[in-house]
Amino acid sequence: MDRQPGGHNSGISAGGDIGHIGNISDSFNPVHGDPTARPAGETPGDPGPQRRADVGVLTVLPQETRAMVSVFRQADDYRQRTLPDRSRVHEATFRTSAGPLEAVLLQTLDRGQRSATAAYARLRRWYAPPIVALVGIAGGISSRLDVGDVVLADQIIYYDERRETAEGTRWRGESTALTAPMTIAVNDLFSTEGEPLMIPSPERDGTFRVARGPLGSGSAVITDEHSRIRRFLQEFHEKCLAVETESGGLVQGFREEYADDTGVLGWLVLRGISDHADAAKGHRDHDLAARHAAAAFHRVLPYLWDARK
Repeated sequence: MDRQPGGHNSGISAGGDIGHIGNISDSFNPVHGDPTARPAGETPGDPGPQRRADVGVLTVLPQETRAMVSVFRQADDYRQRTLPDRSRVHEATFRTSAGPLEAVLLQTLDRGQRSATAAYARLRRWYAPPIVALVGIAGGISSRLDVGDVVLADQIIYYDERRETAEGTRWRGESTALTAPMTIAVNDLFSTEGEPLMIPSPERDGTFRVARGPLGSGSAVITDEHSRIRRFLQEFHEKCLAVETESGGLVQGFREEYADDTGVLGWLVLRGISDHADAAKGHRDHDLAARHAAAAFHRVLPYLWDARK
């Protein structure tokens, strides 16, 4: 099932309107150029992106948002803003050796695939980031990972596709790999800093591991080590590292928008392991996993400077 991304592609290896926004506040005039000018090809009823960001970040849980806000506050310039639809966003300018990176953070309205897809669309509508990352927590299903380690997904396996027959359920997986620009950035990260990447923990003594590999995504929350979904994922790809319930929605939003003229380059998913998707699953290590995922994003961020072009 593995496919090596090549060229400028969408990373799809196997398969499956926001409406009019009016009365835009003055603070959302385009950052550069004539604020009344429209980009070429924009229709009169569409306000287009009102601010610009190089990287958009989505979180789901409050713990994930707090962890990412802590990272944003370390930037040279940190701002909070309320969008006209009353969404709260966090903006930051990160200085890298190659130049500044503008980032924006938005928490999804709810958990799950549908809310992740809608949040992706809102980020793209208001800020047009070429890269959108999802940063948060997941349940580990691989013996390679401990609680507190982080998965950097190189492909998302959507596991909710299936057919119900008289003979039983026929499960179908749909895998979407990183795009070529994002694969280059991730390769650069690991070739420069080592793989697995070891990062000092902001929460405890020692380090945590950032491992690259497949991530399963669907609507079911898994709390059984003998789950049929776990078995399916490990049969689909024996190196599948973790499971969660939002990245399939992020990838779907990207796939539906992807084209050469939209400016989108790729997605990135970083998930801290908070449990082992078994009967012991709980909330005890959510903060730890979220803080580690946010720290991993901070380490990855400079490598996205070239990818965003």
